[in-house]
Formats: sequence, C-alpha cells, structure tokens
Amino acid sequence: MSETSERPGTAVWAAADLRAMSRQVLERLGTPADIAATVAADVVDANLAGHDSHGVIRIPQYARAIASGEIVPDGRAEVLSDRGGTALVSGGWGFGQAAGRAAMGLAITRAKDFGIAAAALIRCHHLGRLGAYAEQASAAGCIGMAWVGGIGSGELLAVPHGGAKAAYGTNPISAGFPLDDGSPFLLDFATTAVARGKVMVARDGGAPLPPGSIVDAEGRQTTDPDAFFAGGALLPFGGHKGYALAVLAELLGQALTGAERTGDEGHGGIFASAGALFIAIDVGAFRSDGLATSVATGIADRIRDVPPAPGVDAVRIPGDPEAQTRARREREGVELPAKTVAALLETAAALGIPAPA
Repeated sequence: MSETSERPGTAVWAAADLRAMSRQVLERLGTPADIAATVAADVVDANLAGHDSHGVIRIPQYARAIASGEIVPDGRAEVLSDRGGTALVSGGWGFGQAAGRAAMGLAITRAKDFGIAAAALIRCHHLGRLGAYAEQASAAGCIGMAWVGGIGSGELLAVPHGGAKAAYGTNPISAGFPLDDGSPFLLDFATTAVARGKVMVARDGGAPLPPGSIVDAEGRQTTDPDAFFAGGALLPFGGHKGYALAVLAELLGQALTGAERTGDEGHGGIFASAGALFIAIDVGAFRSDGLATSVATGIADRIRDVPPAPGVDAVRIPGDPEAQTRARREREGVELPAKTVAALLETAAALGIPAPA
C-alpha cells in the first residue's frame, strides 16, 4: 500500500509492497525465484537503511540491463579456484547481490576454520549496497570488509585528485564489526564525494548536490546533477586522502582479482572489468569472541557518550544512522520521489504487473 507523503512530489510505500513488486519484475524478466527474492530484499533493505541510491530506483535500471545483455538474469556464482583461505568466484554475469552474498558467505565459512579468509568476485553486475556484506559478516560473528574496483568500462566516473579527466569508478569500500547490541559498527561509502546513485536520487528529486561533489564536462565544479549525466564526473571525497583510498580499491578489486580480463566478454556494462574483494575475520580469531565484541561495544558506547556539539542532537558511530532509519522506515514506510515511483510502476506495467492497491 502506498500513500501520498506530506512532502510534495513524494510518496510513502510499505516495504512489503516494494519487495513484492521488485521480485515480480525480476521474475518476469527471467530471474530465478530465489535470486529475484535476494535482489528484491537487498534493494528494499537499502531503502530501509536510508540509502535510496541503491534501493528500488535500481529496478528499472536492472530491467534495461537484462534487455541489453549486461545482466544474465539466471547467472549463478561458482568457485573458479580454491586455496582454502582464499577463493576466486565468478558471478556468471548475474546479479551482484546474489553473487556477493555467495562470495562473502564463502569467506565467512572459511574464516571460521582459518581465522581469516578472503573471496574475490568477478563477472557480476552491480553489487547493491556494499554495507550489506559487512552486515552479513557481522551477523555471522565476523569482521567483514569489501573493496570494489574497476567500475567504469567505457564510462569512467571519477577524477583523481588534481586531475581534469575521469580515470576510475566510484570504488566503494565497506567494513563491519559486530557489537553486543546487534547493530554493528558499519563503514560504507564510495571513495567519491557522492556515489553515482546519489546523483540519480538528487536528479529524481530535483535537488542540488552538495558543493565539491561533481564537475561538469568542462571540469568545472557544479551542484547540478544533470551536469554529471551530460559528461561530468565525480570528485574524490577528502581530497588526496579519498583519492588514495580509491586507488587502493582499484588495486584490490581489479589488479588482485584479475577482473580486467573480463571486459571483452560482452556483459556487465560499466561493471565488465570490475571486481570485488571480500574479507572475513572471525571475531574470536585472537581472543574470546564474547570479549572482543564486549570491548568493541564499550568503545562504541564511549564515543556515543561524547557530549554533542552545538546544533547536533547526539554523537553516533558509523552504522547508527542506518539502524535508526531502518527502524523508522519499517514503522512508517519508505518515502520515495514521485519520479522513482513512476519509473518503477512503468517498468512493472510493461510486464503486466499491477500496482499495489
């Protein structure tokens, strides 16, 4: 069930309706039921966590990617090589959400045996919200990390610090550490000042971007999201520091995994030469897992207890905003720009799927 929001140009949807419609769209496009359910759950969870850039706004994009051959809808993950503590996984050019969960799941299983393990992933499309894999690891009692590099085959997105031309992709990274309260410390961000999806959300909502986010086709800084889609590019966050992390993600996601060799296989779109490195560390690798999470929770609480600065309501640790937004949106519904809703409904209608009541 959806309803009009108090904010003009937006509508509020129940998460269950968004999941059902997303799953139906994917299944009608040839995605196996289990994979469709995984992807639908992932995109809606991104909305619930407040990361609308990786939410249902992506479903029409995925539909187009299937039609163009970028995504093989029934592609499944398979292990290409296995050395015990490390494994190389192919996503079969299918959905990144399903392949990413399989790769991180493998790293988690091996970390329980060896203390630490890593799985590299190639041949898959968009991975969705990268923080989901850190949360997956944390729920299993592991520290989880993910690095993605090589995005942008034929469509490079980000300029290096001091540069005037795009040279790599958004190169996101994530990490999670389990805490006693069930909500992990969660780091999850692109190494650009904003992710491409955030630009999509701003464009759909008719809002400007923060200063220092993008440049136009001439290399001039601008806040107009349309300028990005007219030949512009993303800037690194934090100047040379964010740029350095972006290069590290490129090395770990592409050079280490061999993803650059898959760019001419005819699938993937801007992800054709992209790869990901998933790392899991058992939280009990060096001491009792209960003691490790207890100390980590104490650190988190000590930081949360810092008096807030003027104009700030509370000090939060990374992961708190997602947990708080998820609780609110599960209770109140997911507010979406009207343009995002219209695109989703149009995609569904073209496949004969009716809108929710």
